[in-house]
Amino acid sequence: MTPRAAIFYFHDIVPAARLADVPATHRPYAVTPEEFRAYALAATQSPRQAVVASQVPVELGAAFFGITFDDGRASDHHEAFPVLSELGLRATFFVVPTLVGTEGYATWSELREMVAAGMEIGSHSLTHPFVDALSPAELRVEFGESKRQIEDRLGSAVRGASLPRGWAPPALEPVLRELGYRAFCTSRVGWWHPGDAPLAMPRVAVRRGMPIDEFAAIVNAEPRALWTMQAIDAAKNAAKACLGRRGWNVLRTPLMRLRYSAGQDA
Repeated sequence: MTPRAAIFYFHDIVPAARLADVPATHRPYAVTPEEFRAYALAATQSPRQAVVASQVPVELGAAFFGITFDDGRASDHHEAFPVLSELGLRATFFVVPTLVGTEGYATWSELREMVAAGMEIGSHSLTHPFVDALSPAELRVEFGESKRQIEDRLGSAVRGASLPRGWAPPALEPVLRELGYRAFCTSRVGWWHPGDAPLAMPRVAVRRGMPIDEFAAIVNAEPRALWTMQAIDAAKNAAKACLGRRGWNVLRTPLMRLRYSAGQDA
């Protein structure tokens, strides 16, 4: 079997009693504290090692997995960080500098505490825009200025970034390389193989309700563990290519609202 590894990503950890307050379009990405602890415990049962995102491209083998978080929510520090520290797991947190310290997001002092404990902080852009419509100059601002601000605030190098909102422009990779990024995490579902392009790293979204055995199988890179998720991702990408960003959002948003207003997966 070709050496391969999975890089997971989370968005928010929300107590079950507060899930109804989460916007419908974000709710699939809000896992409960109990779910997150179960996933983290499952990860510790693997013989593979947890590595931070910027370390992935230099790993010659693939006996590892990655845990990442997008957005920089307050739950990164309040919920995820204590569990990761307790279980000896390292992770990467991609943050948006203009949101740090605002309501619902981690503060700079909390991020410094996480860095001191061995966590990695990366960029999730400066303002969290749809970057597919941005020019190269605008992309340099989003990922160059965010990198500078994080490094200034935390006193540590920013080597990794992740894609906000899921729509990437073709001009992004040269800009990231110019800015000195070593790793860039996308939202494309897939395995990482040693030697793959470091500025186009696939990831696996952990959504609420993902079975623990499915998560564990992906951690261990078991055969066919990603087949279903990759098939769904391929279908979604085909729809996105046909509909475009606006058309996809016009379709998805009311469907998500209908799903949760009907009480499904509440």
